[in-house]
Amino acid sequence: MIPRRFITEWSARAPWPENAQIEQDLVIEKALLQIFSAPFLSERLAFRGGTALHKLWLKPPVRYSEDIDLVQISPEPIKETLSALRKQLSFLGNPMVKQSAHNNSLLFRFESEVPPIISLRLKIEINCREHFSVLGFQEKDHTAESTWLDGSCKITTYALAEMLGTKLRALYQRKKGRDLFDLYYAMTYLNPDSETIVKCYRKYMTTSATSLPTRKQYLLNLDEKIDDPDFTGDMHALLRPGVEYDPLIALELIKAELIERI
Repeated sequence: MIPRRFITEWSARAPWPENAQIEQDLVIEKALLQIFSAPFLSERLAFRGGTALHKLWLKPPVRYSEDIDLVQISPEPIKETLSALRKQLSFLGNPMVKQSAHNNSLLFRFESEVPPIISLRLKIEINCREHFSVLGFQEKDHTAESTWLDGSCKITTYALAEMLGTKLRALYQRKKGRDLFDLYYAMTYLNPDSETIVKCYRKYMTTSATSLPTRKQYLLNLDEKIDDPDFTGDMHALLRPGVEYDPLIALELIKAELIERI
């Protein structure tokens, strides 16, 4: 889909270990431009999640991320939004669409350009339940510059502290070491306000759980995960070359800066 020379060129901006990852990164860039340059979609969807954090705040991206997470801003039928997404992303072909009461996703599949040829996928997931923002929606300028892709748009998203509040929820609810890494790296290099992060975490946790976990419950949850090699090894193939990371150091920082405030 993307000529090989353009993938090689993009590796200067996305120095991931595999050519397929670089190609995927460039596809994500084009998808974001296509989505948020369309007024109909930019008024209805907000960008959230790990890919948003690394594309909008931690630039250049510190870790590889392969999906696009979106949130439906207002409670309305999703059909027209899905149709508009398919139209804007037609360069990826026809997606498989999965729909449920609270989430809808489009799954695009395509083959990598650079040998060895492998099957790539781009999953775009839309949260259709959390029609709110604690700190207010924001627009961030985003630009992609390369020979193959050159454009800019304003991306509808969330304040950094709110993004990290959802990450703090994810760290408790699932077993992915990238959630710990994202929180650690953002806390270390972006200096967000801890109290505001916890405030946002509480709001999001109450929308998805019957009760807020206590500080003790959260600490036990983390202590169990840090002993799991699947959790601590989650980042090995995702980090940008030259980035050093110790999950034990990250854990202690997150405990001190965030969990102690719960």
